[in-house]
Amino acid sequence: MEKQKFEEALKQLEEVVAKLEGNIPLDEAVKEFQKGIELSKTCMENLKEEKGKLQLLMDDLNGLTEDFKLD
Repeated sequence: MEKQKFEEALKQLEEVVAKLEGNIPLDEAVKEFQKGIELSKTCMENLKEEKGKLQLLMDDLNGLTEDFKLD
């Protein structure tokens, strides 16, 4: 199964929040809340992965700029 994209998960999470803000039966609210938690996890995992990629890029950039420092 392909990993859900951040933007898709965030859009669905916004839809869940909108439903929860409405007047829905408790059992449906609990299901939507569960769905929201899973979508939140997906978003956080995506952000964590991207943060890791950015950190690697920054480390590479810092390594390159070390060569150009004037002492």
